[in-house]
Amino acid sequence: MQCKSVKTIILVLLFLLVGSNGYAQIYLKSEYIAPSKFKDERGDNIGGKGDLKAIDGGIQLPVYMKMNENNKPTAWAIALSGTYASMDNKNLSKNYYKSEILNAQLGLIHLRPLNKKWSMMAVLGVGIFSSDLDKISGKTILGQGGILFIRHAKPNLDWGVGVALNNALGYPMIFPSFYLDWKLEGKYQFKLSMYNSFELAINTQLNDKFRIGLIGEAKGLMSAIEKEGKDMYFVTQYGYVGIQPELLLGKSFSIPFTAGISFSRDTYFRSKSLKAFYDSKDSYPHFGMSAYFSVGLKYGF
Repeated sequence: MQCKSVKTIILVLLFLLVGSNGYAQIYLKSEYIAPSKFKDERGDNIGGKGDLKAIDGGIQLPVYMKMNENNKPTAWAIALSGTYASMDNKNLSKNYYKSEILNAQLGLIHLRPLNKKWSMMAVLGVGIFSSDLDKISGKTILGQGGILFIRHAKPNLDWGVGVALNNALGYPMIFPSFYLDWKLEGKYQFKLSMYNSFELAINTQLNDKFRIGLIGEAKGLMSAIEKEGKDMYFVTQYGYVGIQPELLLGKSFSIPFTAGISFSRDTYFRSKSLKAFYDSKDSYPHFGMSAYFSVGLKYGF
C-alpha cells in the first residue's frame, strides 16, 4: 500500500445494530486477497493477475441515549466507518480496473422504539466514493439517507424494511432497504446479518480467552469515475469463507484472525444510468479463487 494512500484513509458511516449497548464501538480490520488470474465475463483467461489489500474500520460515538421500560434505547449517534482498498495488478489493461478505491462517509443516526415490538432507525450522511484520491471532486461526493422499521420478532431475531435515498445517479433516488440480525447462543453461537454486507458466522468459545469459528462474508465497493469522457462507476465485489480464531482480551476487546478462501472477486465498470443500475449479468469480469487473510481489532462489540 502506498504511503500517500495510508494518509488518506478515512473512517466512515457505521450503521448501529439494534439493541447495542450504546457505548462507543470501534473496529479496524486489515484484509489481504492473494494474487489470482483475471478472467473476462465469459470466463476466459485474458492474461494478467492481481491481489487486493484493504483496510476497513469504523467508530460509533453515542451523543445521547435513554433506555425505556422494555430496555430499548432512544439514541442519537455520530458514526464513521469505511474501506480503503488497493489493487496491485500485473500485465492487466487498465480498461478492466482502477488501482485504488475509497468509500468514506460521515453520518448521523437516530434510533427510537415505537412500541414493544417495533423500532425506527433513521440515517442521514454524506460520503466520498473515489478511485483518484488526489482529485476529489463533487461527482465523488454523494449524499444519502434512509429510514428502517425494525421488528423485534424474538430476543435473538430482528428484521426490518425501509427505504434508502441517495444521489448516486446524479439525482435523488429511492431504493428499498432491508435489515436482518439473527443470533443463536449456547455452546455454539450462530449469527446471520444482512445490512451493509452479508455475513454468516458459527463459532464456539473454548475458554474465557479464546473463541474459534467459521465465517463467511460478501461485500462490495464502488467509486465514481470518468472513463472515455463518460461518468461511470467502478465496482469491485468480493466474498470469502474462512476459519476465524479470536483472542479475547477482557469483556469488550478482542483480536480476530481469519484464514480462508476468497471464492469470488468481480471487478468491472458500470455506466451511470438507471438502466445500468438495475441491469444484472450472470457473470462479470473477475479474478479467480485465491487465499484470503485478515486480522482485526474490535472494542465494545
